[in-house]
Formats: sequence, C-alpha cells, structure tokens
Amino acid sequence: MLLREHRHGQLVLFTSKRQMLACHAALPEDLGAQVQMQGERSRTELLAEHGRRVERGQRSILFGLQSFGEGIDLPGRLCEHVVIDKLPFSPPSSPVEEALAEWLNAQGRDPFAEIAVPRAAMKLAQWAGRGVRTVTDHAVITICDTRLVTMRYGREILAGLPPFPVVRTKQLPLADGGRTIEFDAGTAAAPIRVAST
Repeated sequence: MLLREHRHGQLVLFTSKRQMLACHAALPEDLGAQVQMQGERSRTELLAEHGRRVERGQRSILFGLQSFGEGIDLPGRLCEHVVIDKLPFSPPSSPVEEALAEWLNAQGRDPFAEIAVPRAAMKLAQWAGRGVRTVTDHAVITICDTRLVTMRYGREILAGLPPFPVVRTKQLPLADGGRTIEFDAGTAAAPIRVAST
C-alpha cells in the first residue's frame, strides 16, 4: 500500500468529503490509527499533532480537502508524500463563470478546455507543491487519476507541471482489490506517480 512506503509525514488530498471518509474506512486498522482527518479537530490542532508525531519519528497521515491543498505549509519530513485522489476539477461556481461558459459555447469554443482545464492545472500544481516547500525538501507526489496520462487534457495538465520526467512504471495492488498504474516521475525533489483507483 502506498501509505506504508513513507515513514513520516504524508498528506492525502481529496476532491470530496464522501471519498475521504470512504478511503479512511477502507484502510487497515493500523494505518487508520495514523490518519488525522480534516474536520475531526481544528486545523491548528491537527497540524500540531501531526508535527509531534513526525518529531517522535512516527508516521502521520493527514486526510484533507481543498483547503488543505492550498493553505498549509509542511516542510521537510512533515510531508514526504502527497497523494491526490482525482484531478481537482470544479464546476462553475458563480453566475459570471456560468455566463462565460455559455458565451464560449455560443462562440463555438470549448469552456471545458478554456476554463476548467487551466483551473484544474493550477490547482493541481498548488496541491503538488504541498510536498516541496523548501529547496531541500524531497517528496513523492502520487496522483490517483489515470486521466492525467490517458486523456489529452490530462497530458496537457501534466505538461504544465514542473518538468518531472518519468523514471519508472509498475502496477501495485490497491487496498480495495483494484490496480494502480504507477508512474514515478520527477527531479530528486519531487517524483510524481500517476495511479488509477
């Protein structure tokens, strides 16, 4: 299991609370005990406990949603592994965005390609950046969405990330019996794996 490969701090980011809860429920008991989930306590308390566990040399895994992908700083051993469950697409969230999408459609243009893909790419880069906060940080980034390599827009998003060359491909079993296609890519600072769930 991917979470067993790292001995210190890990951050697992989800695009939905339902998926976060389901993933936590599917974990073996020993790993589940090492997880702290967003919403269980305040962010300050979760991060403090995470720091204490890592300082004691223990594995500590944070499960979080969008705000954990954008607003926390976990340098060094506090975040050796970032797991992203899906590409972070979001539907138009305001009347202005909906009107822009309608206008693009009326012009014969593709709102998905022109709005959703660039926003998802920017958010994915932010989320991946949780693992590399300083010039000395080393982290593995695992993205559990094969659209990153199977869909044209996914390849465009991947190309928009910092230059992480593919260094290894293999399959690993998932806890739920599924298969993971893993692509390690990266500089020494941040390998990226793309995994199917």
